[in-house]
Amino acid sequence: MLVALNAELDTVIAMNWIDVNEKLPEVGIDSVYGSAWVLVSYVFDGKHYNTLGKYIKTPAPYWIDVHRDKLEKITHWMQLPEPPSVFGGVDPFEMDLLTKV
Repeated sequence: MLVALNAELDTVIAMNWIDVNEKLPEVGIDSVYGSAWVLVSYVFDGKHYNTLGKYIKTPAPYWIDVHRDKLEKITHWMQLPEPPSVFGGVDPFEMDLLTKV
């Protein structure tokens, strides 16, 4: 049963990867030229790695990592999931939770 669940999870994860030759992230999210942060898969020294990246659409488009270093050989990307809700989806300022800590 565990093997079947792992296989199903691998399939779901694989379905979320988007080939950069098919589609690129939308730009204008965090800045005029840049996309939102996404998970990227790239090839370096013959191996695949994953990291956070941002697509920058300029006349010479490129990808950067969180250190603002350029990334090369990006093969796939995927949206990041929504962060978990610490307060059950309720704005803590509306509930005045922060003043009761």
